[in-house]
Amino acid sequence: MKIFFEKLLPTLVFAACGLFSPYVMAEPERGEWEKWFIKSNIAVSEWFDGVAEGLDLFLAGRKLTNRPNESFLKIENSTHSSEGQEVTNSTGLIVSPRLPNLEEFWHLKFSTYDEQEERRNAKSDYLRQTQRRKNYGATVGMFKKLGNVRTAFQPRIELQDPLKVAHSLTFESVADSTTYWINPKIEFYASPEKGVGIFQALNFNFILSKMYTLTLINQGDYEDREHLYTVTNGFSVGQMLTGQTTLAYNVLFTTMNRPSYILESYNISIVCNQLIYKRVLDFQIIPNVDFAYANKFRGVAGLTVVFNLNF
Repeated sequence: MKIFFEKLLPTLVFAACGLFSPYVMAEPERGEWEKWFIKSNIAVSEWFDGVAEGLDLFLAGRKLTNRPNESFLKIENSTHSSEGQEVTNSTGLIVSPRLPNLEEFWHLKFSTYDEQEERRNAKSDYLRQTQRRKNYGATVGMFKKLGNVRTAFQPRIELQDPLKVAHSLTFESVADSTTYWINPKIEFYASPEKGVGIFQALNFNFILSKMYTLTLINQGDYEDREHLYTVTNGFSVGQMLTGQTTLAYNVLFTTMNRPSYILESYNISIVCNQLIYKRVLDFQIIPNVDFAYANKFRGVAGLTVVFNLNF
């Protein structure tokens, strides 16, 4: 474990981040495969935008705005490996037909997992330590800005037998300054599995220099059915290497109230974000070491690799 953390983990991150760096590999002339890739991506994007625009005008009944259609389709493949466990792989899909005319009232989205549920877990949002839970469904979002507070009500229909419905009501704001900003957020939610709950977050973001940023993470989630309160505190130092490559050094502490209010785990990770090709293809590599109460705080090494294809 000590050898992995001190030698292999940093080497793996910087090697992966440098693999596609413009300083390591000069951009080759466009080959046939690249031309095919570009044309295929454009064809799928244009087809999807056309379907969304037709659906938008059909449902809205008339043209209400000249805002451009920003529909997108995202395919995500993630592979996770943890010491002593089998390697797992999963593929997720988000279909977001942006309907600018109809979005004067609401916003429609289809996905293979619950995005709101993922955002309540810092280990999913910042670390992506485990695979996403498959949960096919459609979300109807209604958004309204009340002064400086963004309000969102998002019912979600889960495609199960029988059909299930989850709800989310969120209030979020940003206090912005030249060198820092504060992001308070509170969410009231209800889901078939967890019952009702409250999620709150108060994150602080500081711009240290042109290359470095610091985020102080403070999040809490209460589930009424299990009477479970989970709190995540920690910090993330972001580093911009190039316009296509960024690193984040994260330390997260998780506490919960069962069996008593104890430190459940702490995690150290490095997140590398690499834009491989324009805004179409990107990847993340996340080596981490987790120290959990269940393992008597013995370090367990893990690695997550995520590829995203955007249309």
